[in-house]
Amino acid sequence: MSGNVHEAQLVSATPRADGVVEYVLRAGEPMRFRPGQFVSVRVGVDSDDNPILRSYLIASSPGRPEISLILKLIKSGPGSEYFERLKPGDRVRFTGPMGFFVLDLQHTGDVVFGVTGVGITPILPMLEELAARPERGRILLYWGNRHAEDLFWLDELKAVQQRCARLQIEIFLTGEAPSWTGKRGRINQALLAELPSLDKPVFYLVGNGAMIKEVKAELQQRGVDRKRQIRNEAFFG
Repeated sequence: MSGNVHEAQLVSATPRADGVVEYVLRAGEPMRFRPGQFVSVRVGVDSDDNPILRSYLIASSPGRPEISLILKLIKSGPGSEYFERLKPGDRVRFTGPMGFFVLDLQHTGDVVFGVTGVGITPILPMLEELAARPERGRILLYWGNRHAEDLFWLDELKAVQQRCARLQIEIFLTGEAPSWTGKRGRINQALLAELPSLDKPVFYLVGNGAMIKEVKAELQQRGVDRKRQIRNEAFFG
């Protein structure tokens, strides 16, 4: 296929959390992309025979023959229904990679991630990229979910943290979780409370649109420059 259009073969579909599935696609030669970019998948056609497209942030690191997409499956969602029907060996057509939610080429200070739900999917490869850089600032990850059953990639995140002493991970739950001994509540206030201690921070916000809107507004009220210091991507699974 020419240009930015690809066909890939489904290698596997693996449940990762409650209603969350990782789909691994093999596109042949490794695709060039930056962590944080997305692909747009053709998941069907409408009544006028126009293609129905859904965009998914890439959940794997560059340089591999496969890419990973992680979906929160939603009943009656065209994208979810399309992926649920796929079997290993089926072909998937998509365009990309594309998008501007990528790491700055250099950070002179701290890097802060504010993430909710499956918005974590592009963050692991972004953390891996940061861990390989010679930068000296702190890396702070605030990840909010509703239930413990929503969590995944805990071992993978811990592995990056063990390689990168600059990385601090805070996980929050907002729902009922009797056995949970970690942090509770929304990530918003915890992230904002850290602001006075940060050195020239850049914020990467991904996940629920309401969280992004609220945190951006609060950061700007506290003097954070929207254009220079805040990057965001609403994530719909």
